[in-house]
Amino acid sequence: MQQDLGEIKKVFDKHDYSINSILTDILKKFNFKTICWQSGTKKGDGYSITEIMVLMLMMPLMLIKSVHALYKSQYKENVSMQKDVFYRLKNNEKMPWRRLLYGVAKKFRLLVNPDKKIADKSAFIVDDTIDIRVGYKIENISMVHDHTGNKKGTKLGFKDLFLGYFDGKSFNPLDFSIHTEKLLNRKKRNKQFKKNCSKNSNGFKRRKECKVNKINNALKMIKRAVKNGFMAKYVLVDSWFSSKNFIQTIRSIKNGAMHVVCGVRRDKRKYTYKNEKVNAKQLLKILKKEGKPKRCRKWNTRYYEVIVEYEGIGTVKLYICRFPYQKKWRLYLSTDTKLTFIKMMEIYSIRWSIEVFFKEAKQFLRLGKCQSRDFDAQITSITISCILYILLSYIRRINDYESLEGLFEAITDDLKEKNLAQRLWQLFDELLQVAISIIAESDIVDITLFKKSPEYQYIKSTFEESFLSNQIFSFNKST
Repeated sequence: MQQDLGEIKKVFDKHDYSINSILTDILKKFNFKTICWQSGTKKGDGYSITEIMVLMLMMPLMLIKSVHALYKSQYKENVSMQKDVFYRLKNNEKMPWRRLLYGVAKKFRLLVNPDKKIADKSAFIVDDTIDIRVGYKIENISMVHDHTGNKKGTKLGFKDLFLGYFDGKSFNPLDFSIHTEKLLNRKKRNKQFKKNCSKNSNGFKRRKECKVNKINNALKMIKRAVKNGFMAKYVLVDSWFSSKNFIQTIRSIKNGAMHVVCGVRRDKRKYTYKNEKVNAKQLLKILKKEGKPKRCRKWNTRYYEVIVEYEGIGTVKLYICRFPYQKKWRLYLSTDTKLTFIKMMEIYSIRWSIEVFFKEAKQFLRLGKCQSRDFDAQITSITISCILYILLSYIRRINDYESLEGLFEAITDDLKEKNLAQRLWQLFDELLQVAISIIAESDIVDITLFKKSPEYQYIKSTFEESFLSNQIFSFNKST
């Protein structure tokens, strides 16, 4: 009998589930425990930061919406820690979430680009996204403007500002800050959750960022990224961030090592063209008089490109173009005057990768879905989403998944298989109990001895280890 069971185990051992790669191979390859330790994450007695973090990273993959939902789900049997363990970590104002996120991002770069080569199309990308919430009792919640699609208007929520890094192949989030805009009325503000934080804590610093101008915060993020060893050829932003001060500051970093490619508003700012100071509207009229616009078949666009002097910045190249079915001319600026219109558009289109990140992280990784009133929990939730995105980005890169959606489906399908396996084992165990009861009634064999026998325990442990594998804690056992 033991030999037959050995043959069954060989079949089980051949199975290779992607979820094992998430918890063991990937986190072990990232040396996640060391990253947590180096970032300064500290905790008293009880479960380690790594154990709790692994579970928090797993929740979106298990399609679990919150800690409360975890303990209402079928996975609660695999979790030995109590709810308060999670809540204490999420609400901890001292946690260095920013350093932890940078630690994971640096490890990603080390794994895929150990020589730290700067790709020709590498770029820092800055953009914000609206974070709509319900419930005005959330700490620092405010009314924010939504300018996207048909949903324009003022909504209750936050504005989340992100800095991302495109290394030529992959996009990853590096940093973020949460911002408020229009405050609620006094009556609602008085009902908001309030927390007294130590002035030296990370939570206090994050709260101060809420009221800092987003352009200034974006500049701080880019400088912080450079200080952490990240460099790029370009900085890409839309017209909202492309102020003169922003462009000047970027060009001053590392003696002009990075160029700015951005959309620009057709406002009153002046450019010097042929010794004449003109704004964008006046410049377009002059260019129309000088000749017809060029045509770009690749982008199906008519455009003008011209080199001008921008006071305080120097020589820049302007691209004035009109896309099909649009009446207004759009204006783009590049501090790299060697870029042709086609090349500029190719580089500027990389900015779309941060929009893809917003969509995928919100759809699959629960970005902006935290239900806690505590502002520290909001920071924790976004950081978890960003770290998980980087881990999945690495898996996608080494396995050639075309999209996060395809990868996410593969992982969640794998979890469903394990969940099915668990239900099958329960059914198998029930059937076995029935068979045992029948055998017991016939007085053929001592059932108590049979259930304690090595054969019975071997069948059960082999099935459980092969299909269930104690996934949630396998990472901690392997490192």
